Amino acid sequence: MQSENEAKEKNEDEQESPPCKLPRKTPLEELFAEEEAQNIVSQQSSMSIKKRVERELQIYQEVPPVLMSEDPAAWWWKQQKNYPLLSDLAFSYLCVQASSTPSERVFSTAGDTICPERSRILPEKADMVIFLNKNCF
Repeated sequence: MQSENEAKEKNEDEQESPPCKLPRKTPLEELFAEEEAQNIVSQQSSMSIKKRVERELQIYQEVPPVLMSEDPAAWWWKQQKNYPLLSDLAFSYLCVQASSTPSERVFSTAGDTICPERSRILPEKADMVIFLNKNCF
């Protein structure tokens, strides 16, 4: 009986004692506390890139195919949160050049370089002239 009473008294004493105060942070620690917390969280929750890619691919393969009439860039834009790595890759391949003007300029320069007056120019020399014209002037 006394042991039960003693246990109750110890529990009451532990509950009544004030909690320990945390040591005060220096101004420098306060300045970098948020960044340190983010680093700790990212280190704990980070998987290797290979595992993340494999997981995204597995989830992506289970999704039903998209209709051909739907815009693939819009679909990937909507799925950015579900597939962050794959969506970045998709956007790098789905980007379309806004205009054909740069390629037309190269062909125009090639037409000026390889003309009837220069019909005997070697292909390597023509490549160098076109390259220099487009990159140096």
